[in-house]
Amino acid sequence: MESSAQRSVWQIQRDVIYALLVREMKTRFGKWRLGYAWVLIEPSLHVLVLVAVFSLAGRDFYPGVPTELFMLGGIVPFLFFNHCFNKGLAAVESNKGLFNYRQLRPFDAVLSRTFLEYLIYLTSLVVLLGGFAWLGISTRFNDFLLLVVVNLLFFCFCLGLGMALCVVGVKFPEAAKFSPMIVRPLYFMSGVFFSLEQVPKEYHSFLMWNPLLHVIELTREGLFANYHGVFGNLNYLGFSSISMLAFGLLCYRSNWRDLVTSR
Repeated sequence: MESSAQRSVWQIQRDVIYALLVREMKTRFGKWRLGYAWVLIEPSLHVLVLVAVFSLAGRDFYPGVPTELFMLGGIVPFLFFNHCFNKGLAAVESNKGLFNYRQLRPFDAVLSRTFLEYLIYLTSLVVLLGGFAWLGISTRFNDFLLLVVVNLLFFCFCLGLGMALCVVGVKFPEAAKFSPMIVRPLYFMSGVFFSLEQVPKEYHSFLMWNPLLHVIELTREGLFANYHGVFGNLNYLGFSSISMLAFGLLCYRSNWRDLVTSR
């Protein structure tokens, strides 16, 4: 067995992240009877509820894209954002006992949580798209490269957000009580169950400040050839993601010693 002295910094970091990922998976799914099936059940329930509501009109919610797929393209990215938001706030408190090991820092806890949620997000999206296709609910695929770029930027955005929130969660423990007041309005403002094309133009300038709206618009554009996606701005998403990542790392760098020693 290799000792710490024989391993490189990257090997140690890899092992730390892997150990934290295993721990997070057991924490995330071990207490539920349905276990890993919840990865698919949670977004499926959201999609079914929205489809039931909007199918009363008796037609596809967005022309050329089945309502189930349209809702899936909004629900799954939003759930990833929502979980990263809440996990970031609690990252330090949930792993405080582990920071006695010098190899492990709060950064590792946030990275492992964000990466696990990212894997869950991608897995649920791919499996549910495949499941709907098996049921005969499908549409023509559009742009794989766009999806790759959007999702890499989205990961950077959520990682930066998680780094900033882990500091907030320690400095202001009561912030967790207010998180639903922030996240829930975003559910209605981020295009989860609508396209910006369907919103009056006078509201566009306000809604388009929201990076999550651009993620969902661009995700649907990449997934569905019949989705116009004229309002998704990749440049704005790139700027927002890099800015959020830089801001999160700056917050962490300025406060990481306080995070380790907090009680």
